[in-house]
Amino acid sequence: MTKHHKRTEEASEEKQDLDELQQQEDIQQQETPVQADTTAETEAALNDKINQMQAEIDKFKDLYLRSQAEMENLRRRTQQELEKRSKFAVSSFARDLLPVNDNLSRAMASIPDSEKDNQSDLIKNLLIGLELTQKDLNSALEKNNVTAIESLGRVFDPNLHKVVQEIDDPDKPAGTIVQEWQKGYMIGGERVLREAVVVVTRGGPQPGQEPAEHIDTVV
Repeated sequence: MTKHHKRTEEASEEKQDLDELQQQEDIQQQETPVQADTTAETEAALNDKINQMQAEIDKFKDLYLRSQAEMENLRRRTQQELEKRSKFAVSSFARDLLPVNDNLSRAMASIPDSEKDNQSDLIKNLLIGLELTQKDLNSALEKNNVTAIESLGRVFDPNLHKVVQEIDDPDKPAGTIVQEWQKGYMIGGERVLREAVVVVTRGGPQPGQEPAEHIDTVV
């Protein structure tokens, strides 16, 4: 083989190698954009999935917090209801005892003070027994948060008092309680167990006003 033929053959082989390299580069250039697009689509899909899962996490977290708040509110309402029931559990029983207290007061008030010293020892001891009984009864009522409503000298309050009579008394503001026919009671310091039955004034100045100045019309 001549040198010319050898060089020609080597040049042909080199050209073939170059052509193969060029083909490989062309193939890589064609495949690279496709791979890049596939990677971008995969990342986008993954981000969408992450965002969707995060939204679900936030949703369940909000539901959990709402549930916790509702349970706490329910617990507080239940506790308040139990406390209220415990506080006013003796209402019915205490209300039944009030007439007994009234009768004790009437029994002791029926005897004038002027005649108490003239009674026999038996009657005196009976009065002492009545007073002690009423004192113990009032003490038991107070232990169960049952307290008397102070009415005499106060201004009529429709939430606490029941008026059965009005009398003229220009020296006192209208609506002033001057007599108590039946004592009223509160339980727990906030609920009326029994209204006080009272007598009030009328015709005087309104509460908070000064009595009108008297004008002498005699010449």
